[in-house]
Amino acid sequence: MSKLPNILRLVWFFLFYLTVVIYTLIFPTTASWFLFYALTLWIISSFLSTRQSYHLTHTERIRRDDNSFSFAFTLQNKRRHPFFLSAVKITLLINDHHQTFYTSTLFSRQIDSEFQAVVLPRGHHDTLRLEITGIGLFGVWKKHSELTVPINVDVFPHVLKKSERDQLMHTMTPHLTQTSHSFNHDYYMNEIRSYQNRDSLAGIDWKASLKRGQWMVKEYQAEEEAPVDLYFLGFDTESFEDLLSVGYSLLQDLKATRKVNLFLLGRFDHEVTVKQTEDSFLTIEPVENPQELIELSRSVFHKPSSKIIIKSREITASLPLNSPMNHHFIDEGTLLQVKGGHINSADHKKQTNA
Repeated sequence: MSKLPNILRLVWFFLFYLTVVIYTLIFPTTASWFLFYALTLWIISSFLSTRQSYHLTHTERIRRDDNSFSFAFTLQNKRRHPFFLSAVKITLLINDHHQTFYTSTLFSRQIDSEFQAVVLPRGHHDTLRLEITGIGLFGVWKKHSELTVPINVDVFPHVLKKSERDQLMHTMTPHLTQTSHSFNHDYYMNEIRSYQNRDSLAGIDWKASLKRGQWMVKEYQAEEEAPVDLYFLGFDTESFEDLLSVGYSLLQDLKATRKVNLFLLGRFDHEVTVKQTEDSFLTIEPVENPQELIELSRSVFHKPSSKIIIKSREITASLPLNSPMNHHFIDEGTLLQVKGGHINSADHKKQTNA
């Protein structure tokens, strides 16, 4: 159906040109011949112009805070002479989505196009596709072509807003206060040294001070935050990408202050398995069979450690009965709280203890 208007326009223009030819032959005046030659020259120029090919001369991309992109492309005619086109339509193709940019190009040598707020799917992107439609004067002649643009972009899950991350960290504070050793234990003492003005009187070692005849204090190793295991159970629900964003945001915040052991449980290259690298956020896909995910989780939950487990409320994940460390579950209810929603306290307690 979209080709019908173009065909009608072409037929109408052919009839118009035929009328000019007949009129010139019947009334061969200077004006009629001038009109005939000018129209013929314009038709030939317009047709040849739409037959031209384009190449990419410049690409610019800007990644925004909301994980969207702005792209700017500069195209040029391969023959480097001006376009005799009324306009060019450039369509940026992204999977099932597209954005279109129109620009006038009459007597131009290059085409500058911009695409704002382009949202790319999570994953690695080597290229984008540009569909170019050159439109001749009055839209009579058209030519479609396509360019592949290299971009080499990694799109990780969306990072939560700072206020949302702060709210999430606040809910987990009781589960993240453990340290890797007990402060002031002699095993972690570095040295006994002379008292300095910056030292607290409470830190004075009285026994050592009496022996040496001067104030002495014990200096201990700095406390280190206990490592935490961050688990993401990728079950196939509508909240999969939202929960994955929570996991990625948590990883960014936690690894700034402590060691984090990452466990991503999901489908990778059509196989249900566990990945432990940050790059795996790009390729993880949800698991449709809950039993597969539960069995896989049992094989990785045996390690005694503090655990943060991100999962959908639609799937049940249980820890070993002899697990001695703290653990904390995050699901859709937690996500709703973080984003300013409300959840019944009894339901939240039930989910946390699930």
